[in-house]
Amino acid sequence: MSHVYGAVLIFLTIGCALDSGSRFIFFLAVYTSAFFISYFLLDYLLQSDILRIKNFQSAFRKIALPKTDIPALLLFALVCLFIVAHFILLKGVPTISAWQSHNSFDIYGMRRSVTYDSPLLINYLKSFILKAVIPFLLILFYRKEKPLFFIPVFVICIFYCISLIAKSPVVTAVVPLLILSLMMKKYFQFILFSVIVFISLNFLVFVANPSLRGGDTYLPKEIQAVPTESEIGASVTALGNRTFFLPGKIVSDWFRVIPSQKPFLHGNGYHFIASLKGTKFRDYSTELYPVIFPQYAARGYAGSVNSASFMYDYANFGVVGLIYSAVLLSLIFVFINFLFAENNRMKFCINFFPILFLSSSSLFTLLFSGGWGLLILLFLLFRKDFESQTFYAS
Repeated sequence: MSHVYGAVLIFLTIGCALDSGSRFIFFLAVYTSAFFISYFLLDYLLQSDILRIKNFQSAFRKIALPKTDIPALLLFALVCLFIVAHFILLKGVPTISAWQSHNSFDIYGMRRSVTYDSPLLINYLKSFILKAVIPFLLILFYRKEKPLFFIPVFVICIFYCISLIAKSPVVTAVVPLLILSLMMKKYFQFILFSVIVFISLNFLVFVANPSLRGGDTYLPKEIQAVPTESEIGASVTALGNRTFFLPGKIVSDWFRVIPSQKPFLHGNGYHFIASLKGTKFRDYSTELYPVIFPQYAARGYAGSVNSASFMYDYANFGVVGLIYSAVLLSLIFVFINFLFAENNRMKFCINFFPILFLSSSSLFTLLFSGGWGLLILLFLLFRKDFESQTFYAS
């Protein structure tokens, strides 16, 4: 998976360089060098069996549920119960309510209310379901090659992803499925799933932007616009910029602001260190929003500026933070190699998208509430459903 993360670092470097030139390239070079040196050294130790881990790998292979449909169907039933309960809590389906509104600020409020007006437990469960359980169920039922199971699971899960207005859940849910369909050489289905994602994303762009569907009542009338072909194309371009350019620009913004405008946090950016020190936890992803996006803050918007995983460590300890962030991530990558030994295809399918999310998420957030750790655990539990010599072949 190091090659996937290498591509992530390339895009981050390009975005950072386009935004600020060579000003912060040194920091990125330090992090990249520390990561690959530590990763290849640790991976060499793993492959050479100097640490004698083969016995541990055999033990991990025994951690698995029986090869039957019942556990997966029970898990899906729990997801359905949560979806119904969540809609009851939200008093409706947010995307439907947003489509009925032509006020962008009201729609912004609806999108925020999905999280901010829900109990903490519901938010954690929602995150686990959207980022781990649903993506896993889709690839599990698809791998089982039972259309009577897969089709209703796909329809219900995608509907729930779309229902929350945000665009990322749809992508998070379907990308592992896209990868799996390619691995299984189901090219027509790959195209079909891709089209569904494309249509869903553009539908959500229209939902969130009433100026594309008749006018935005939050804006002065003289700048309202009706949807045109160029605007529709611009929405697609915006999605591309957000995926490939914005993460690198945000890295540049964090480097620019820290420590010139905001000081290093010296550990207060971690919940557990702040608790041990008896100091207040500080979340720069929200504190930096009005600094980096003053134009939106002036209009009453509030939000977060999530950055690459290593920037949270830089925000706490500067260059030293970059180095230990690189070493820690390399340890996690090597551990993933250990867990997915001889299962290279599933390793790629399960971990590809979380690794991409390292470009715009804290490592610890991604591992826990971000669902990466749960995805890996689900694979270990259901690994017998993926067993096939031809499927696991590299």
